[in-house]
Amino acid sequence: MNIGEIEKLLEDGLTLYGFGKIEEAIAVWRKVLEIDHENQKALDYIESAGYGRQKQETAKALRFQDQKAAPTQYSQDTEFININYIKELLKSHRYELAYEFLEHLVGKDHPSNKQLTAYFSIVKAQLIKTYYEELYNFKKVPKLNINEQDIIKYNLSKTDGYIISMIDGYSDIEEIIQMCSNIDRFDVMKRFYKLTRLGVIGF
Repeated sequence: MNIGEIEKLLEDGLTLYGFGKIEEAIAVWRKVLEIDHENQKALDYIESAGYGRQKQETAKALRFQDQKAAPTQYSQDTEFININYIKELLKSHRYELAYEFLEHLVGKDHPSNKQLTAYFSIVKAQLIKTYYEELYNFKKVPKLNINEQDIIKYNLSKTDGYIISMIDGYSDIEEIIQMCSNIDRFDVMKRFYKLTRLGVIGF
């Protein structure tokens, strides 16, 4: 099977995932892993769905907790507004904003709401796809576009600074992500994308 066919399987999985067919999507991505055991894109998609190697037990525990969860405290009207706002963001492809909004809702206000959690996973998978596309499948070697003295003007976080410090002119993005093993993989992708959009990093 060639690279184009693998990419088609990855896309097919995303389509299924977008329609809420989570198990079918994961089955397609696992088929990719049967062909290419180290396909990082498939691993990232499966991880975003909560079925990564490290997260399978956590996902089971969360499903059990959801079954026992007490009724949510927010009103149906609020839920309706939230879901409609999320749908509008997805229609306009504003995935970064949708992610931030959902991260707040899922992480703080309504952690047991299955619909919000499902949308959060879908948006995260879509962002992973965007990051791969915009960052050349993580195969290019990044370089700093600005002088080290000018970095302070961007008011970057310590984590951003740490990622920047890993740029050595030899390692590609994937290698740097692997080196940042103490930071969540998705967070490193997200920060790389942000730094590229800011013009701090180039290729």
